[in-house]
This record gives sequence, structure tokens and C-alpha cells, in this order.
Amino acid sequence: MAGSPINDVPEKLNRSRLAAAMMAVGAGLLFLIATVWALVRFWEISRADQPTVGEFVLASATMLAAWSLSLLLWGAAEILRKLDDLIELWQDTSAATRGVTAEAVAVHPGDDQAAENQARLLQQLVQLTREVRDIEMLSAEERADRLRAEGEQLARQLEAEVPTLLREHSWLEARRRVQEARLRFPSLPNWNALEDQIDQAREGVEAQDFDAATREVDDLISLGAWERATEAVRDLQQRHPDSPRVGQLAHRVQLGREKAAAEERARLMAMAQEATDRRDWTVALRRVEEVLARYPNSLEAKDLREQLPTLRSNAEIQARQQMEMEIRDLIKDKRFADALQVARALIAQYPDSPQAAVLRDQLPRLEEKAGQPGGAPE
Repeated sequence: MAGSPINDVPEKLNRSRLAAAMMAVGAGLLFLIATVWALVRFWEISRADQPTVGEFVLASATMLAAWSLSLLLWGAAEILRKLDDLIELWQDTSAATRGVTAEAVAVHPGDDQAAENQARLLQQLVQLTREVRDIEMLSAEERADRLRAEGEQLARQLEAEVPTLLREHSWLEARRRVQEARLRFPSLPNWNALEDQIDQAREGVEAQDFDAATREVDDLISLGAWERATEAVRDLQQRHPDSPRVGQLAHRVQLGREKAAAEERARLMAMAQEATDRRDWTVALRRVEEVLARYPNSLEAKDLREQLPTLRSNAEIQARQQMEMEIRDLIKDKRFADALQVARALIAQYPDSPQAAVLRDQLPRLEEKAGQPGGAPE
């Protein structure tokens, strides 16, 4: 018509729908032919002079087998049609997503990367679905050829990627890729050579890393920096997790650190015991708190926590007594202002102590002598 546009471009033939239609028609014809043949065969058997059960069973089995085959063909045709509908839906969704992405980029330029990633993932999903559809239409021999070609292509790709990863010391990633490829294509012989290449590169780098790390660890141990030595070994283990000698080095550092910690705890405990014997409760309390802070999960920590209240009480009594003696010495030297300052500190720090009760009664007289009645010490 004059007012209507004419589309001279022929539509692309949809092979999936054509194959599905042919399979559906074949299924219908097979069902019809099997049914007609079975009816004719049953009629012939019934007209025979001496019909046998075996002939009837054979005819029934043949009819059922034909019906099953027709049902399988019909089911395969339906799967192809559903799969093609799904692909068309994804294509329409992908086109719509790209259109929305273009509009979103115009309004929100900062969100373009996320939209592109989403569109790319959707396109990959569509491509994978197409590949599944194509594989379903191949014969067993064609599938085997396709699988072999994919394996050989992956092997060539890894043969190019593995040397690059090894130059970057990324042999863990290289080994992971080769192992995943072996799981997918176990019959290919390329994987052994690639793994041998990875092992040789790892062993060469491992020797250099191990020597350097050993020197660093020994230097840190000589300085008593066990935490830094442990971190150096941990980094080495991350680069060479399966190395026996790296494991031995880590074990040596762990044992050395535990031994040094035990010796340090013993030293602090001895100092605390010496202070206790001297009745220097303040020093004893300080050493015990140091052990608990540095080694809270040690065997000694439980016993020390039980003794902690007594040590704190004794240290407090000793501190009050020392402050009381200091006040007396200052008064004796007629340094009343300094004595007043210490007295007020004792009352503020230990308000419920016997010394505080006595000092509250003496405070006005001491303030008078210090020339600061009711005021704060200068």
C-alpha cells in the first residue's frame, strides 16, 4: 500500500523453532504410525488359528517403545521452544537494560560502571544459554569433539598465562587454575607439565625467600622481637604454605617464643616474690599486674588473680603508711604547706581510711600553721 512502509529485509530463520517443529511433527507421526501398526498387528494375531501370548506381548512392547520415543521427541521439542522463548526474553531484557543504562548514565554519570557490569553479566548469561541450546542439538560424537577442542584451547591459554603468573610469584593462583582445568578436562596430558613448571619455579623462589626470611627471623630473635619474627614467618607461610622447611622454621620460632615467654614470666614472678619477701607490696603488685597483662592465659595467671585482692589491699595500706610518714617528716621539718598538700591528697585518695579520719581532725590546725585556713595549698 502507498502509505505503508515495506520491509525488504527477510527475517532470520529461527533454527531452534524449526527443529522443535520438526521434532513435534515427527513425534506425532511416530505415535500415529505405531498406533495403526499395533491395531493391525493385534487384528492379525486375533485372526490367526493358534495365536500366542508371545506375539501379543511383542506387539505391545513395540507399540509402547514407539510411544515412548514419540513422547521423548515431543518433550525435546517443548524444551527447545521454552529455551528459545527464554533466550528471546533475555535478549529483550538485555536491550531494555542497555536503554535504561544509557538514560541512567545521562542522569547519573557516576553509576555507569555498575550498570555496565550488570549488562555485561546479563549478556554472558544469554551467551551461556545459547551454548547450552547448541550443545543439546549436537550428536554424541560432535559433543566429544567440542569438549576436546575446548580442553585444548584452555590448555593453550594456561600455557601462556602460567609463565606470567610465575614471573609475578603468583604460583598459588597458577596452581589453582591448573587444578580447576584438570577437573574439567582430566584426560588431557598438558596438566602434568604445567604443574611441574609451577613446582620448579616455586622451589627456586622458595629457596631465596627462605634464606632471606631465616636471616631476618634470627636477627629479630636476637633483639627479642618475637612478635615481628612471628609475623615474618607468617608472611613466608602465606607465600609457601606447603613447604616443609617453612613449617619447620615456624615451629622453631613458636617454640622459641614460648620458651622466652616462660622465662620472662619466671623472671617477673621471681621479682614479685622478692618484693613480697621484703614486704614491698607496691612493687609486688606492679609485677603481678604486669604478668597478668602480658600473659593473661598462662598457667600462673589463675593463681595470681586469686592473690590480687590481698596484694592490692597490702599495697594500699603501705601507700597510706608511707604518706602518713611523709606528713610527719614534713611537719617535723616545719614544711607545713607541703604537709598540708600531702594530707589533702591522702584524704582525697583514701577517704575511708583510718589515716583520713585522723587527718580531718588535724586539718584546721595544719592549715593554720601553713597560713592557708580553709584554702588550697599553693
